[in-house]
Order: sequence, then C-alpha cells, then structure tokens
Amino acid sequence: MKLKNTPKYFIALLLLITFSCSVKNATLKKGAEMEKLGNFKQASELYLGVLYRKPNLPEIENALRRSAQLYISESAFSIANKNEKGDKEGVVNEYYNLNNFVNQVNAFTKNLDIDQQTKAIYNKNLDQYLVGQYDLGIKYLSEQKFREAEDVFKDISRFNPDYKDSQKQLSTAVNEPVYLKGVQLFGEKKYISAHEKWNEIYNREPNYKDVKNKLQQALNERYKEGSYYLMQENFKEAELAFEQVKNINNNYLDVKNLYKEAASEPIYRKAIKDLKKGKCRTAYLELDEIIKRFDAYKNSDELKSEALVCAEYPIIVESFKIRNSNGFENNIQNAVIEDILASKNPFVKIIKGSNDISSPYYNISETSKNNLQAKRYIQNSYFNTNAKAVLTIHINQYQLQENPVRAYDVNGIEVNKIKSRSGKDSLIEKSVVYKEYEKRTTIQANITYRLVEIGTGKILMQKTIQKNDEKQIRYARNNNSNYKLIYPIRTIADRIMRDESNYKNLQTLFQTSDQINNQSLVDIVLSDFRKQIVNEILRFNPEE
Repeated sequence: MKLKNTPKYFIALLLLITFSCSVKNATLKKGAEMEKLGNFKQASELYLGVLYRKPNLPEIENALRRSAQLYISESAFSIANKNEKGDKEGVVNEYYNLNNFVNQVNAFTKNLDIDQQTKAIYNKNLDQYLVGQYDLGIKYLSEQKFREAEDVFKDISRFNPDYKDSQKQLSTAVNEPVYLKGVQLFGEKKYISAHEKWNEIYNREPNYKDVKNKLQQALNERYKEGSYYLMQENFKEAELAFEQVKNINNNYLDVKNLYKEAASEPIYRKAIKDLKKGKCRTAYLELDEIIKRFDAYKNSDELKSEALVCAEYPIIVESFKIRNSNGFENNIQNAVIEDILASKNPFVKIIKGSNDISSPYYNISETSKNNLQAKRYIQNSYFNTNAKAVLTIHINQYQLQENPVRAYDVNGIEVNKIKSRSGKDSLIEKSVVYKEYEKRTTIQANITYRLVEIGTGKILMQKTIQKNDEKQIRYARNNNSNYKLIYPIRTIADRIMRDESNYKNLQTLFQTSDQINNQSLVDIVLSDFRKQIVNEILRFNPEE
C-alpha cells in the first residue's frame, strides 16, 4: 500500500482504527477464555472496562450482553440456594450486588433484567431481614452500643431508606455519643470542649434534641468564668476565657471589651510601675504593645508619650583623627549618624559633635571607670548640652598605601597577516617582548569607640576594632605593537609556539585598567566599622 501522497489526517485515522481493532480483538479473545472457564462476571467487567473508555463497539456490546446474561442466571441460581438454606442476609446482599451489576451493564446494552422469581425471593427475604435488622439496631441503642447501631441502620438505609423510623434511629446512633460526651465535658467544667462537641452535632443536624440551647449554655458558662477571673484579677485566665468566647462569637455580650481589659490591665499596671521607677524605655514598649493590639486603653496614649520623653537618650557623636586620615574620621562619623537615624529608633537621639585633630579626652587614661580627670573633662565639655552620653570615635591608625608596581618582561609572539603575490593570506610570526604589571593597595585601620555617660563620666561601652584589607590587580602593556596581534608562548620539545588556548586571557590583561579603585577598599572598612558601632549603640539599654 502506497502512503506517499495520502493526507496526514487520513493516515492518523487509519492508525487509530488499526489500534482500536487490535484492542477489540484482544479483548474478545481474552473474554472468550474467561467465559469458557465459567468466569462470566470477570468477562463482563473486562468488556465494561473497554466500553467505558471507548463506547459504541457493537461486537464488545454483544459479548457483554452474552456474558452478563450468563452471570445473571448463575446468580439467580445462587440466590435460590441461599433461600432454601434460610440465609436471608446472603439473599438480600447478593441480589443487591446483582441489581447494581445489571444497572451498569444496561448503560451499554439494554433489556437485561432479573427474572421475576428471583425478585420475589428477594422481596420475601428483604421484609424478614429488615425486621431483624431493625430490632437488632434498637437493641444496640438500648445498650448504648452506638457504633454497632450506626452500622445496622446504615445497612437498612442501603435497602430501604424509608423503612419505619430508621433515619431517626440512625441519627440517634450517630449523634447521641457525641451529645453525651458534651454533657460529660460540661459537667467537668470544660465548657469550650463541650461546645465543640455540641457544635459538631449542630453542623450536622441543627435540630437534634436541645443542642442549640446547649451551645448557648456552654458559651455563657465560659463567659461567666472569665468574668469571675477578672473580678479576682486573675488576668491570664480571664484573657484566655474571653478569647475563647470571642473566637466563637465576637459579638457575644461585651466580650470584646472584657477581653481588652483582661489582656491590657496587667501590662498597663506594670508600665505605670516601670515609669515611676524610671524604667521609661520598658514602660514605653509595654504601652506600645497595648496600643498596637487594641488602639487605645485608658490613658495609654498619654502615658506612652510621657514615657518616650523620659526614655529619650540623646547622644553626641564625635570623631577624632590622626594626621593623614584623609577625612576617614568625618566619613565614619557621618555614616554612624546616618545609620542610627535610618533605624528610626524612638529612644536614641543624635547630636553631631566635632571631628578635631586631637582630643584632650582621647589622651586621658581609659582604664579606670572612676578616673576623676575623665569625669572632669566630660562634665566640663558637655555640661551645657542636653545629651546624656557622648560617643567618641578615635582613629588610632589609618593607612591607605599603594605599593610599588612590579613589572615583568614577558616573551610573546606577534602574528601578522600578509597577502602574497598570488592573493593568498599568509601568517608571519615574530618574537616580541611585552610587560606584565602587578599593583597592590593595602589599607590598615584601627579605631576605638567609647560611649561615656556625661553626668558621671562613666564609660558605658568601649571597644577597639582593627581592620586590614587589600586589593591587587594584574595587567599587561605593549607600546610597540598592536596588542591584539600578540599571543603568549608555550614550549614543546624545545620548540617555541604561540599559545592559542591562553590568547583570550592575555587580551584581558591588555585591556585591564592600571588603576585600583582605592575608594572601594575604604568603603569596605567603613562598612564594617559603622555596622558594629551602630548595632551596639542600638542594643544598648541604659536602664539595664
């Protein structure tokens, strides 16, 4: 068969048909083998599986009708035998399954049915079976075997949902154990747990017994507990109780206000005590917590403002340099101020001080916290300011050094392209000498920072930091030739050749700048210094 000029869609259709035929034939063959062995139900399920995926296959439908009918006859015989043995449960369950099977088959092949005699056997046994099951379910309920009763009444509903009051009895079997558990928990004063149990029933069946009233009763008792705890000033338990009630019903009586009171009052009282003790920063944070949670409570806004005024800690920031520091002292002073302001710390207020060449305070012995000379200097220098402390940053060492450039002569090969008389390109190589350079800049910086209390001259914080860093570059230059024509060399068996593999690396060296960005080194050191100083200042709490 020639397919060269056949449309693609036709080829695809042909392949699909071929595949479908293959599946159909395989199914019919396998089904016939099952039927031969008497496995009529399995054969029917095989045919059903194919028809679910691809309906309208007449040969498969015919095979299904045949195997299904044989299975129906086989089941009818089995049901008759169970009837003779008085096996009512066996009769009704086998018929139930058989009827479901017939309904599945009739979705693809019509007019299959169970014979009248088998139906009559089923109806007779069903009546007797349901009577027995109902009586058994009632017995289980009387014995409070709720799980067993639930299974029985679900079984009855499977055959006849409207049998007597089986739905009511099923409701009792499902809900009553939960209801009784709620009663038990309520009696143990576990009101929220009881509410959860009764709410489970309410969501499933709102009109079961008095479950609506039970829910209200549980909520009310927990509310009363919270009110009692609040009267006793047991704020923790009161807060928990009101929170649980609020989570269930946010609008229950005045639970929102009582919850606010229970949560806020102990914090409010402590804030007042802390404010009186001069722990203004602590009081501010406590009052801020209340306001963030509840917007307002009593005069917490007013007290918070009062605490903030008291907690403000103005700091003068000064820097002192050595000669040849190139303005590093001013940079670090500004950087520290900038970072502290950016933190938006509500307590730390910054006053920019001087950055002199020398400081009398810097030369005072730093070891003794009771140094009278230091106290005298601090008090005299900053007495008229509003600051509570001075942060001094002393530049002990600052050296940014560019080391001598190291130069090396390096042999290379210059490659030129020329045209011969024939017009062909040819390469001419010659030895050249180019220069490679190494350049290095180092920075060494050492600072001491101190936080000193102005009123007492006491050193609150002191630390010395040393930072060293360097930056190195390597570059190449050639003044006599076009650098793009120059190749590095390699030696193989005493033969000098151009090194093609490292050509790009050499070109990169030729294009590398001969200038080191010294400012980047300064910025790295400055960043480390400012970060450490600022972090410690912001963590410092004068009240601790």
